[in-house]
Amino acid sequence: MSADGPGRLSRSATRVLAKEANGFHLLRIDSYTQTKTVLPGQKLSSNPFAMGGHSWRIDYYHNGRDASANHNAISVYLQLASNLHQPLQAWYKFSLLDHSGNAAYELPAENGSFAGVPVVNHYPHHNVRAVGMPSGGGEEPGPGCGHEEFIKKDELERREHLIRDDSIVVRCDVGVTEIVNSVLAQDELINAWGDEEDGYEYEAGMYPLPPMYGAPRGRHQRRRRADDNEYIKWCLAQSRR
Repeated sequence: MSADGPGRLSRSATRVLAKEANGFHLLRIDSYTQTKTVLPGQKLSSNPFAMGGHSWRIDYYHNGRDASANHNAISVYLQLASNLHQPLQAWYKFSLLDHSGNAAYELPAENGSFAGVPVVNHYPHHNVRAVGMPSGGGEEPGPGCGHEEFIKKDELERREHLIRDDSIVVRCDVGVTEIVNSVLAQDELINAWGDEEDGYEYEAGMYPLPPMYGAPRGRHQRRRRADDNEYIKWCLAQSRR
């Protein structure tokens, strides 16, 4: 019977690994006093950054994200900048850093459900761009998660250790479960492992035998094909990493 003939079943195995991915991104706002002229609903955005296999960005609204509200607070939001077909669960935490880089003001970490939106802020000319337009100006806010009242501006300005050389630094910590798929094992379909009785030969470039049966030292050296029970036991014995 040939390797790909009738009666021979193909075999394969997949490893799915769920692991926690954590990290943070810093958004430094220079010329803080100039950002006071930004209209409510207008934002300053970070460059996209990678975390947990996805792209994210921070949106900073000096005069609040809600253009219809009249409040004296800064708004910050975390946006998922990847296009996804279903929401993604993640935790996030925003803080402001002092002169030494320590979190001197922070809000508790929260869990959020993020829907993917396309990246709309481009940086074609040496990363220089205009301030984001408010709602109705060509871009909708997007379904991010964050704080409409992150910190009152008068409170921020009273805390001199949070403003240095007219700059502030916003830190956003993000945690997400990253799903990684990989091939655990795959059975050959055409002469990959070989069968001494049928005269199959190992072909270069095909998937190799599980280590317990050894890899052929030469192109034409025949090896016994592992039976199904041996194949399954080998798959179960592989390390979980």
